[in-house]
Amino acid sequence: MGVDWTALEEAIRVSALRQAEEIIGHHPDEVFYAIALDGVSADETDHIDLPVLALNSEEALTRSFAEDNEEKTSDDDDENEDFEERADADDDGSDRDTHREDNEDSNSDDDENDGVPSGEDDDEEDIDAVLKEFDALTSDVEQGYYSSKWNPSDWQWSPIELFDESATNLWSQALTAVATAHGWEKTNRLYYGMLIRVTESLRTALAVGRNADVVVYLSDDDHGDEILRRCLTESQLAKHFPELAL
Repeated sequence: MGVDWTALEEAIRVSALRQAEEIIGHHPDEVFYAIALDGVSADETDHIDLPVLALNSEEALTRSFAEDNEEKTSDDDDENEDFEERADADDDGSDRDTHREDNEDSNSDDDENDGVPSGEDDDEEDIDAVLKEFDALTSDVEQGYYSSKWNPSDWQWSPIELFDESATNLWSQALTAVATAHGWEKTNRLYYGMLIRVTESLRTALAVGRNADVVVYLSDDDHGDEILRRCLTESQLAKHFPELAL
């Protein structure tokens, strides 16, 4: 069993372009910053997978970070509530004397701190809290290629199958048979080269209008640097991944 590389490339390109255009067309108020072919691996296994499509917009990324921050804030509030609850307190007030002793100790500490201007510690804590919240919102973006911003599995539109199950299985079986007969490394090199050509074609077709700077790439954690250099333009590398720009 062989693989018609030209037919497979055209099938992936046509399906990915059609579905990407449909999603972009249904969200005219959003700016799409990234489109990826995802789900393939250069590691030698018992089969070769076909890619899935993924897209994300700047607005979707902002929504995702806001939701993550709300969840963190909610978790912090829950922890504070659990901490304040005294499960060991007696309903009849029998621990009241213990509380009185605690209060007396606390008052003694307050007397020792009379020389500290009131409010300064609170201001420092407020500033720390604000900085911590800001860091939580921005640190993920600043982590580069391995952050949620560039991880297709974290995007709003992902994963999108390019073919139905039967067609996917047929192509996968054909690719696997070629790899078994002619070597995994050689077959994978041809496969990746073909997928990179698809990303170039998609960028040409989709990098227009409000999405003129959309990044289209083949996602691969193990070979990310090399593949990004082949998929992105020099200006896109300099803007999004300056450490990779020549």
